[in-house]
Amino acid sequence: MVPSEAETLFKIMDSMSSDQNWRSSHPNPCSPSSSWFGIECKPGPDGFLHVSRLDFGTAPNPTCRPTATFPYLVFSLPYIQSAFFFNCFTHTRTSLSVSSFRLVNSSLQQLSLRANPALVGPIPPQISFLRFLEVLTLSQNGLSGLIPQQLFTLTSLIHLDLSYNKLTGFIPNQVGSLRSLVGLDLSYNSLSGPIPSAIGQLGKLQKLDLSSNLIFGIIPSSIERLSSLVFIALSSNRLTGKLPIGIVKLQTLQYFIMENNPMHISLPSDDSVFIIS
Repeated sequence: MVPSEAETLFKIMDSMSSDQNWRSSHPNPCSPSSSWFGIECKPGPDGFLHVSRLDFGTAPNPTCRPTATFPYLVFSLPYIQSAFFFNCFTHTRTSLSVSSFRLVNSSLQQLSLRANPALVGPIPPQISFLRFLEVLTLSQNGLSGLIPQQLFTLTSLIHLDLSYNKLTGFIPNQVGSLRSLVGLDLSYNSLSGPIPSAIGQLGKLQKLDLSSNLIFGIIPSSIERLSSLVFIALSSNRLTGKLPIGIVKLQTLQYFIMENNPMHISLPSDDSVFIIS
């Protein structure tokens, strides 16, 4: 590992975890003889080993100190592909600062920040700088504000999970641009407005969870075009009207959860579709 990258990693570890003295215990973190749990390295095109993955908060990976805040330096690791933070930011308020994305390394493919109650504030529009992101999980945090439209320029996204936050506003119509999306979970927020008809453009979508929001209006007929859909949950909203007739023709659909909506629900006869009402 090149010295500058090692120094960046030591700063991240010192700020995140008090498990040990990282510099003295593991002076060469990518060496097989002193490898760390929660850190993976891969050879780069320059012949050196580089940090490709960081994983905090889940055993046997490093635990997070109570005063930990989001380590913006993670974005300056030149070859990192995955970063996971579970139950790390619990006491000291921290946020996804706009300035941190000036350091963004576009090689990042997976970013997961889950169960961090002290992670607050908005999702910054600059998250769109992570242009190769395939998995974005920002679940069970204290995030608030609108879903930035720029998020939907991340057209490599396969899984997007923003559930269990305090997000407000409408679901942007730009959601239809995420044509590679397989899983979309926006449940347990305070999102309002109608379900955008553009959601019918997500032909690869298998899971759609918009439950426990303030979404109103009818279910758009475009949802009939989601031919790969297996699971859909729209429960505990303010949806009205009737189910689109074509729902029954979705051959892969197994779960359609609709309880707690002021709408008329007719159960289709197809036994492969389960509707909870």
